[in-house]
Amino acid sequence: MTLQDFKADLFRSLGNPIRIRILEVLRAAGSLTVGEIQQRVGAEQSNVSQHLTVLRTRGLVETRREGTSIWYRVSQPAVFELLDVARHIFDAQLAAQSRLANSAH
Repeated sequence: MTLQDFKADLFRSLGNPIRIRILEVLRAAGSLTVGEIQQRVGAEQSNVSQHLTVLRTRGLVETRREGTSIWYRVSQPAVFELLDVARHIFDAQLAAQSRLANSAH
């Protein structure tokens, strides 16, 4: 696998709004069970489980078992840097659109 292949796989795994939301709620909480993630994300538990499987396969989240509960947490905190950069790009594009709209008036 080349670096470009790895990056493409990584961005594909981040290419779903529910997966991004899962990472955001895990960032805020540290670790959560599937049920807690499901409540905070507002998606069906089976859907959340599928997305967690993708994130786990890519090595972005890891699990630990406590009794009958499985807890998820982000295993690669550097992913938050990517999300932060995406936020900065989003903010810059909104500002540029706002300037364009204001200059048109």
